[in-house]
Amino acid sequence: MRQLVWLLLVLFSVNIYADQDDLNTLQKQKDDWYIVKQDNTRNIITYAKHEDGKRMRSFRVEATIDASLATLAGIHFDISNIKRWYWETKESKLINKISDTEYLYYMQFNTPLAPDRDAVIHAKIEPYQDITHPYMLLRLQATPSSLPVPDNITRVSAFDMDIKFIPLVDGKTKMEVQGYVDPSGDLPAWTVNLFQRQAPYATMLGLYRMTQKTEYTKLKMPLAFTYMR
Repeated sequence: MRQLVWLLLVLFSVNIYADQDDLNTLQKQKDDWYIVKQDNTRNIITYAKHEDGKRMRSFRVEATIDASLATLAGIHFDISNIKRWYWETKESKLINKISDTEYLYYMQFNTPLAPDRDAVIHAKIEPYQDITHPYMLLRLQATPSSLPVPDNITRVSAFDMDIKFIPLVDGKTKMEVQGYVDPSGDLPAWTVNLFQRQAPYATMLGLYRMTQKTEYTKLKMPLAFTYMR
């Protein structure tokens, strides 16, 4: 019995120290980006930052992908198949094509031990233009009131992201992603932050996997939206 009590005390103490260590790290690094995951094999680095006035951590990703701008644009514009590669996504569908550079779409996410989340996202594209605008920018912003919320679903209050695609001379593409997601509801902050630490890297791995598929490496033009002028 004494051994069991001692073991429980040790485990409890470890959890307290781990939580305190994480808290101390956040306090020291407040308002500064710090590396969460560095994958040198796949050239992916993810960062996080806690900003004043925000309940959750912001995130940033830097990656160099062995794929063309056209391939990456084709994957992102194939809305119905985002669920095949985006982290914990159960459903993805286009709601409205506003123009060749603007659209509204819907995503629903699996949320373990809590009601699933969804988001209605307004996307705007700044197409690549040689010299004057040598990259494509995809701006995403949540529009929570655009659609009614389904039963047993919690709508995220923020899903804001800028995704920059920079073509490189060797046929690869550099991606710079910066964003903030607030899933709303009563999820513990540490649970959400754990998801936010995992989601950017896991999403990039899913994207890498899609770049190997023939349906995207040999695209049928034109794409659903304009990625280049």
